[in-house]
Amino acid sequence: MADLQFDESRLQALIKMEVACRLALESLPELPQETEEALREPIDALCKITERELERLRPGLLDRRSETS
Repeated sequence: MADLQFDESRLQALIKMEVACRLALESLPELPQETEEALREPIDALCKITERELERLRPGLLDRRSETS
């Protein structure tokens, strides 16, 4: 039971991270070009890692979320 709670807690944290990544990527074009260029690669890397962990924890979750939007 404790593992299940840990997984749910981790899942919720990763979902928040994924949402934050999408918001950050959407916001980049509003920044000065130099700032955008400096931040794009680290944000992309964070998004990819977050997506990979979400897929590992809950396979297909991101596919289902994109179907509802």
